[in-house]
Amino acid sequence: MSSTTSIGPRPVADLIGSLHAVVKGLVEAEWWRLPGQESADCMEGMESAFRLLEFARCRELADFHARDIADQHAGLSTEAFLHARLRLSPGEAKARVRTSQELVASVSVSGEIVEPELPATAAAASEGALSAEHVRVIGEAMKRLPVAVGVRERAEAEEFLAEQSRDMDPGRVRVLAKRLHAVLDPDGTLDEDKPHRRELIFRRDVGGMDYIRGRLDSEASATVQAALSAFAQPEPAVNGVPDTRSGSRRMADALVQLCDRTLADGGLPAVRGEKPQVTVTIALNDLRGKQTDDTSLPRPGIGTLGTGAAITAEAARRIACDSAVIPIVLGSQS
Repeated sequence: MSSTTSIGPRPVADLIGSLHAVVKGLVEAEWWRLPGQESADCMEGMESAFRLLEFARCRELADFHARDIADQHAGLSTEAFLHARLRLSPGEAKARVRTSQELVASVSVSGEIVEPELPATAAAASEGALSAEHVRVIGEAMKRLPVAVGVRERAEAEEFLAEQSRDMDPGRVRVLAKRLHAVLDPDGTLDEDKPHRRELIFRRDVGGMDYIRGRLDSEASATVQAALSAFAQPEPAVNGVPDTRSGSRRMADALVQLCDRTLADGGLPAVRGEKPQVTVTIALNDLRGKQTDDTSLPRPGIGTLGTGAAITAEAARRIACDSAVIPIVLGSQS
């Protein structure tokens, strides 16, 4: 006789099977037949059900993570398992694990029940009252509170934000969180760890462009903006045509120009005994613009930056005009 894992009165597999059947029915529903008011009510009801389903997923993921099932099953971390098995991006996988820890109670090694990090938010989410974005905004707001804020004040702040989120959209909750931060630390004396929270992250999009995400404390931001503003001014008009670059484009160009000048000045600290440099790898014939003997193969003339990004041969030639070229001869096996 086989055993069946269950939650409550019904087996998990049956519940998920029923869920699939219900969702399939909704996908195939003839929504166009509904009167306007009934359609609006159904939309609200579906959103509440979807939010409840997200909370159920958090509960299952919290248990999966607490029992270290990914490691036992495939020798992976929970995040890596979600990335491989569910085809989630690494960032999304990490965010889901983090949210499950914020909303679901866990059991410590000693067997003690550890309450969720955001208990009031968890209570509202379990009712289908909050979206995933609401939860993310509250979680980020609580992480930004100064470490010196007391436990009671933090709990009251989280409860306040969770309650307000029942009637506010995430954007308004984010503004409210900033005001709450100002109330708890009006003169900024509690938040002495701001410089330690600086970060700058580079990511590559599918189009081959890099985007930058980061945050700075007010003093550091003022310093960076002051340095960039000198290079970010509109260029003088040429033949009566003004500089058409947007302000954000001029700031991006200013950052590159500032770094170019700093690298050219040679005053930067050495990295592993070498001066900081931009490295480009490209075949010599591509750099020279020559075709190889094998004309049957296309020659895209692509070089590779030290970051792994691909660039055209023309871009590599521009860099080589003011750079040292180190030839490397490869054998027949590359």
